[in-house]
Amino acid sequence: MQFSTLMLATVMGFGSFAAANNYANFFDDGACSVNGGIGVDITNSGCLGEAGRGSVYIPDNGDVASTYCLVITHGDGSCSCQNVGYNFSPTGFCKTLDSSDQSYRFITQACSANNC
Repeated sequence: MQFSTLMLATVMGFGSFAAANNYANFFDDGACSVNGGIGVDITNSGCLGEAGRGSVYIPDNGDVASTYCLVITHGDGSCSCQNVGYNFSPTGFCKTLDSSDQSYRFITQACSANNC
């Protein structure tokens, strides 16, 4: 019985490390290395006013079959429209951002047409 309990605890412990990482981080430089911000959930479609950021690290959440969209707005910090839609699969990579970008939001589907 003791061996079974130990084995179960070990398996449960490994399972806890398999949790998905849905948190992207914005950075000041173009290489995802300087002044990383607080992680933002890529499944939350709320508006992010991150003007002046140089890059965003997209996590590897293990869901490579799904398409997500980073909606980018140049003109204001309130995500009023889409200047650029960037489709991606969350595979763990650094995305360079444009200095004219003012706000962002993530959506859990492919991007629509630009509408600004």
